[in-house]
Amino acid sequence: MLIELLSKTSNIPESKLLSLSLTASRRYKVYTIPKRSGGDRLIEHPSRELKAVQRWIVQALFARFPVHEAATAYRKGTGIRENAERHRQTKFTNRYDFSSFFPSFSQDRVIHYVSEQSKNLGIELTQRDLDFAGNIVCRHRRLTIGAPSSPAITNTMMFEFDRRMHEVCQRRGLVFTRYADDIFVSSFEPRELGGLEALIVQSKRDIPHLRLRLNHQKTTYLSKKYSRKITGVVITPQHTLSIGRERKREIKALVHKWIKGDIEPQKFYYLKGLFAFAIDIEPQFEARLIEKYGKAHIQRLRSAKFDLPIGLI
Repeated sequence: MLIELLSKTSNIPESKLLSLSLTASRRYKVYTIPKRSGGDRLIEHPSRELKAVQRWIVQALFARFPVHEAATAYRKGTGIRENAERHRQTKFTNRYDFSSFFPSFSQDRVIHYVSEQSKNLGIELTQRDLDFAGNIVCRHRRLTIGAPSSPAITNTMMFEFDRRMHEVCQRRGLVFTRYADDIFVSSFEPRELGGLEALIVQSKRDIPHLRLRLNHQKTTYLSKKYSRKITGVVITPQHTLSIGRERKREIKALVHKWIKGDIEPQKFYYLKGLFAFAIDIEPQFEARLIEKYGKAHIQRLRSAKFDLPIGLI
């Protein structure tokens, strides 16, 4: 059913789709990027053709499976800002991290999950369909960091865990969100965040498609006394959202270099992303940039491409 439908909607012969699935693991560009915490992160980026099929499978299949409201990453209407906003009025936050999050989801467990959910929804899938989907979304039989399908798949496969955590935290008057592999639990009063690691372990127990381990080195305890940083967003002691002083200084320095025409392409696109993030989290920061650099420059930054003569604006 799945392969036939994809072939009809894409005008790609079934034989070519099957060939693509059998060679999918070789169709990635593999590289590393530095982690902020030190070391390197492995990125496995699929080819354009494979990426298109991954996105199609997400829309045709995984988008029909449940995702809990506590999952704030990679969903329309949610994101980094929304994740921080849910914790803004609280006073204390614990952050927990899962080790090797995406690769912990094996192809066998993905296929088993798809099979069970499809039966629940009355979706007819053959074993050939299941194997095809698994080959397309996994590399070397695991989900990867870099494939556009991985976030959507993990969001739905984490549904039962998210439901359990949300219900227990709600009964205790706590705020729970999960942003990919990061778990945030906040309280309004002190000494209410005890026993959370045991709760996390209990919540993932007996869920057959999860094999998650906490990275205890990344556990952090945040308090209103100091600025709390949640998914890169600072919650100030006054319960407002901010990008933080360091980010503001970085943006100003990069804008200055851009106006002078003294910025390389990679840094320019980094500035564009950082600028968009900043005005989403803290819209008033744009007014300060306009005051410092002029309205024309900042408006141009919104739409500029690197090949514009930015040094002559």
